[in-house]
Amino acid sequence: MKKIIYILSSLFFIGTLLSSCTKAKDEAIGDTEMLTASAVIDMNYELDFASGIDQSALNNSYHEFIPAQATGLPACATVSVVTAPGGGFPRTFTVDFGSGCNYNGSTRSGKLIITLDDYFMNTGSEMTIERENYVVDNWSIEGNVVFVNQTSDAAIPSWSRSTPNSVFTSPEGVVYTHYGNRTIKQSEGFLSPEIEDNVYEISAGNHHLTRDDGNSLTITILSPVVKSMACDYISKGLMHVEGGLLNGDLDYGNGDCDNAAMYTHKNGLTFNMEL
Repeated sequence: MKKIIYILSSLFFIGTLLSSCTKAKDEAIGDTEMLTASAVIDMNYELDFASGIDQSALNNSYHEFIPAQATGLPACATVSVVTAPGGGFPRTFTVDFGSGCNYNGSTRSGKLIITLDDYFMNTGSEMTIERENYVVDNWSIEGNVVFVNQTSDAAIPSWSRSTPNSVFTSPEGVVYTHYGNRTIKQSEGFLSPEIEDNVYEISAGNHHLTRDDGNSLTITILSPVVKSMACDYISKGLMHVEGGLLNGDLDYGNGDCDNAAMYTHKNGLTFNMEL
């Protein structure tokens, strides 16, 4: 998996400035690993959300009146569909990646089970994604994620994202538990049939991560975080990050598609970071 956060040197520097003790350096390492895991987790939610959009579009479940053009799946993935009697809802799409399937730069195995209780773009509809023996780039992922359409303005579709019970195990065997709620809005691309010009904003919410050694990290959205499907990076937004050593704000910039961000610690120290 690509484009995750690399800030080890900056955290070591923060730890050195704040304290010369070994504990601060250990916390710096812990926060670095937690931030990396957090970035991996967010990328997986984005990947699964895109899979849900694709399947709803490919199986006439995106919108009752406005079909969408989906990017599809590679030949190594198979999809089975179960529809309610009479062709209505709920509709369940099981995406089987087998023992290993490369897609959009990531290798996935196992299954995603995607259930819709209404057309994806209808207000109030729910999309539940379950994982079964699911592995992405050697990260094992368990648990469900639920997206609820909360659109009030048809020109700005929005969803809540609830993740009550996710467990992520790294390739090294480190176990992370995650829960949180976020609000996601589609700010661009709704009227286009292509997925690539979609732009999403995470406008509010918290993200809590705990490692199997007890260390934890909390990320809170302070201003909308912007992610374009055409860009590998978050291009704008402000998050508050709090862990063992980190306690400050991470600013993603002014909208440029780049890997630059700035971290400002609670004591005013500021550091440039690469994402």
